[in-house]
Amino acid sequence: MNFESQLKERLDQAISKIRETSFYQSIIQGDRVKEIYTAYLYHAYHYVINTASFTPLAARRIGAEHIRVRKWILAHSGEEMGHELMALRDLEILGVDREHVLKGEIPIGVTAWTSFFHYKVAQDNPWSMFGVLYFLEGMAQALAPELLSSITQALAQSEKKATAFFKEHGELDQEHLQEQEKILFSAKLQPAHHRSIIGTLEQAAEIKIFMLDTLMRDLK
Repeated sequence: MNFESQLKERLDQAISKIRETSFYQSIIQGDRVKEIYTAYLYHAYHYVINTASFTPLAARRIGAEHIRVRKWILAHSGEEMGHELMALRDLEILGVDREHVLKGEIPIGVTAWTSFFHYKVAQDNPWSMFGVLYFLEGMAQALAPELLSSITQALAQSEKKATAFFKEHGELDQEHLQEQEKILFSAKLQPAHHRSIIGTLEQAAEIKIFMLDTLMRDLK
């Protein structure tokens, strides 16, 4: 099995694991949807604002011969900056005080995710960054549309516009995933880079599940 097939297979497996979480199952089944969704947006604000500027660290460490890849990473990083504001606006529509979000405590799951992401781009094989991005964008493309229906149904009429963050990432990440595949599968990488990317994708799923599990734990 070649690298492209392996990576896509691991992504499908990772998405299946997310579907098994109590977070996903509760929303699909209509159980405490607004409460869970609001908590997720709070997490999303804090992890996006802390990770959007990380990927240029990997671009700096990737060899100069991969100029096309490095430019794509920097452009992608610029597009991601500010997405936390969508989560913030959604939270405000749901009645969450802005200052509570801005000055609130960072959840342990967010700390785990941002620490993992920073390690991957700043210390590990810089190509492992693609394992994180491929997982994130593949997951959003697959799961956001599935969850949006249950979320929208659970919100009051005045709250139904509080889905910008989910909608944007469900739609935009489809385009990003295609761009990423075009870049990644055409780059001349060593087998060690392939292993690092695939291994990181699998780890990213585990860290994401930890974040979702602690989110649900803290709601009890």
